[in-house]
Amino acid sequence: MERTCVSFAPAPENGLCPVRGAVRDQLERWGRGELTDDAVLVVSELLGNAFGHGTTPVRLSLALHERAGHQSLMIQVSDSSPGFDTKAIRSGWTRPSAALSGGGRGLLLVEALSRAWGDRHYRRGHTVWADLPRGIA
Repeated sequence: MERTCVSFAPAPENGLCPVRGAVRDQLERWGRGELTDDAVLVVSELLGNAFGHGTTPVRLSLALHERAGHQSLMIQVSDSSPGFDTKAIRSGWTRPSAALSGGGRGLLLVEALSRAWGDRHYRRGHTVWADLPRGIA
């Protein structure tokens, strides 16, 4: 089983409140309201990064998958920029001075809330994805 909802994120000047509300509403329609807090935080971080460092257009995609009795919420944010090096960001978390650096801490939250996360690069952009939550059944 798979349920998918794809929506286009608003322009950054409109803020993230409408997107957060749409994520909440979609999870309620799917009967997965317990995922709302984590999903909204991850969506906010990924969209904030896309708007702050990426190139428009920015797209948000949510998909609820069920395989072998286990459900998974896949969150994907795509933009037209070439992307970033996830290995470099993750390696920065192991250095004590990284806590004082100017970026990457939001992705540390994504790491903590996700079963897995990463990015895919394409010829004309990239997608950052997160698979929530760690223990959904």
